[in-house]
Amino acid sequence: MMHPVRPPLRAGPLSAGLLLLAACAVVPGGPPPTLPRQWAGPEVFLDRLEADDGAVKTVRGLASVRFEGPAGKGSARQVIVVALPDQMRLEALSPLGTAILLLTIRGDDLTVYAPARHEYGMGRATRETLGRLARVPVPPGPLMRLLVGLPPLPIRPGDPRVEIAVEAAAIRVESVDGPYWQRVWSSPDGMVPVRGELGEAGTLLLRFEFGERRQLDGAAFPFAVQLDEMTAGTHLAIQYETVRLNEPVEAGLFELPRPADGTTRIIDLGAGSLP
Repeated sequence: MMHPVRPPLRAGPLSAGLLLLAACAVVPGGPPPTLPRQWAGPEVFLDRLEADDGAVKTVRGLASVRFEGPAGKGSARQVIVVALPDQMRLEALSPLGTAILLLTIRGDDLTVYAPARHEYGMGRATRETLGRLARVPVPPGPLMRLLVGLPPLPIRPGDPRVEIAVEAAAIRVESVDGPYWQRVWSSPDGMVPVRGELGEAGTLLLRFEFGERRQLDGAAFPFAVQLDEMTAGTHLAIQYETVRLNEPVEAGLFELPRPADGTTRIIDLGAGSLP
């Protein structure tokens, strides 16, 4: 599979004033990027991204999550279950380990339940809804991929819009999917993604970083994920404690039946209400 590879950028000319003083001088280009000897190369990195997409299907994990933003800051332990491409369950836990907030997404539907507050909400799974409920105004699909250690958008094999560039000690891949675009930078050896950006049209939505990779069922899974949401200024740091990959996930996990106790307040999240 061949994709256009941009040559390394070279140092630009000196200032205009200096050029006037040495009009006949030749300004040499800068040195090429310094890459490690054991460097995978652009095509290998791109093939790795495409292969990773098919290697991860589900994740079950327990994580410590820290957030900071305009609404304040805090931390909590969360149970995270994701079944790609469009199912997710988050459980925020109390210090005693009981669920104080449950949120599920199944396709375009989002449900949230706060047992102690006797509140239950239903609405559409959108960036805006996630911003209100989970403090992360990120499109649901890209968020799920980030939670399982993948770049926010899939790399489509053979997509002519995919571009590769060699930078100083990294390889950069750019791709688009629907209304969104992404940039993904490799590790110095060109083997795994370590950081990137997600945007829509001319707007940068999110910066992300992967760290602390550990071998797990044949995959180098990042146990540390950091998200910096740019429009609302929210920072999210996810530190996985335990992770299980590609285990069967029962469909009922992504459903939160409406409580039948008669005391729970039902909220229409599509109308903009908060639980």
